[in-house]
Amino acid sequence: MEMTSPVGQGGLFLMQAIVGLVIFALMLRFLMRATYADWNNPIVQFIAKVTNPVCAPLNKIIPAKTRWDWSAIISAVIIQAIFVVLVGYFTARDFSVPFIALASMTEIANQLLDMMFWLIIIQAVLSWVSPGYNPNTVIFNQLTQPILDPFRRLIPPISGMDLSPIFAILAIKLFQIVVLGSITQIAQQMIG
Repeated sequence: MEMTSPVGQGGLFLMQAIVGLVIFALMLRFLMRATYADWNNPIVQFIAKVTNPVCAPLNKIIPAKTRWDWSAIISAVIIQAIFVVLVGYFTARDFSVPFIALASMTEIANQLLDMMFWLIIIQAVLSWVSPGYNPNTVIFNQLTQPILDPFRRLIPPISGMDLSPIFAILAIKLFQIVVLGSITQIAQQMIG
């Protein structure tokens, strides 16, 4: 199947969508565990159930005894690496092992940072629209609090306005542009 044909492009799109959804679920699992999200929450239970088949084999090797669910990250990197290999195969390109590893790890880091970015945006909007306790929005507070707390310690509220989300978003995007952008540039030079 040639990737320039509409069928090939459709196949690539479908493959990207499936890999993207799986990696999204794995990154969400990682963040939920890292932030001690309430495991009684239905969203958390759903993510745990759909990612368990992928993470279970690695959990036997690397037990998740701490807040860091390394099986979710390693599974995501492996799936992303397989995707890169498949893209190389279908586009008749021969990617080196260092390129595949670097591209996969960078993409996973980028997706994790993108998820953090959007969680902060959603949490900020929900805090304006639905202030106070709301059981449906608690999960967003749980996921973003550990990210925002260091910024809250540096930048106290001004006239009751919490500006930490703005600075957290700026830090996330700056890291993506400078650090991950530089790594991506190095990886692209490996293609030649």
